[in-house]
Amino acid sequence: MFRTVRFALAAGLIVVLAVASVATAAAASGRKVFDSSMAAIPAGAPMLFGVAGGGVAWAIDEGRTTLTAGGRLHVEVEGLVVAASGVNPIPTGRAIVTCAGVVAATTAAVPFSTSGDAEVDATVSLPSPCFAPAVFFAGVTANGDRWFAVTGF
Repeated sequence: MFRTVRFALAAGLIVVLAVASVATAAAASGRKVFDSSMAAIPAGAPMLFGVAGGGVAWAIDEGRTTLTAGGRLHVEVEGLVVAASGVNPIPTGRAIVTCAGVVAATTAAVPFSTSGDAEVDATVSLPSPCFAPAVFFAGVTANGDRWFAVTGF
């Protein structure tokens, strides 16, 4: 009888430990490691971390980026438009993630409205660790990707 009880306790402990380790791994991959507002490109077109600038000054009403340890990336921009005209002339955009000043990941293109609204929801593969992450929102143009907003402000 004691063997049966010990066996049942040991089996129960193994199940509890297995469930806890899976839950811990899932929680770690969902842990938010980066959460930042975004700012629009200032006058001119600075190259930053190897990503070309948008050519003219842009304005943004609101921009937000979150990134989890598991690579879940969410970028949302609202009212990201050319400052001089108040309109966005680029129909698609994407997110670009840099680590330690080097492009580490690029998402698929998403619709980018003329009023400057877009949302990127993607999973990216990043180096571990990803030192000094920065996230750009870039327009997809005939001349390559050009950033219009970046995190860090």
